[in-house]
Amino acid sequence: MAGPDPEVSPEVVSGAERSLEVSLGSVGGFELRPTRLFLWRGSDRERSERIVSFGTEPVGLDYERRENALRAGGVEVRALGNPLLTIAIAGAIAFRRWTNPPDETAR
Repeated sequence: MAGPDPEVSPEVVSGAERSLEVSLGSVGGFELRPTRLFLWRGSDRERSERIVSFGTEPVGLDYERRENALRAGGVEVRALGNPLLTIAIAGAIAFRRWTNPPDETAR
């Protein structure tokens, strides 16, 4: 039995928000960014994608990040930047929005 096949891209990406994407083949997947969560089912992301917003605008676009990919069977994981830091920042932003919801009467 072969282990996971790491695919490390030597390219450095700048001007993009950090992200963590997990795709489960034909089942669907998700992409987590600090300010948004993208969810989809099936293999066609564009048709069934739903977006959950945590913040108002992308953050940290000024930093350069490496893109990494890992494939194990039908599961593909792609990360732009450190995935643990992406989860932590998204959790902090989502928690802050949950505890301080936007004022709906201001619109």
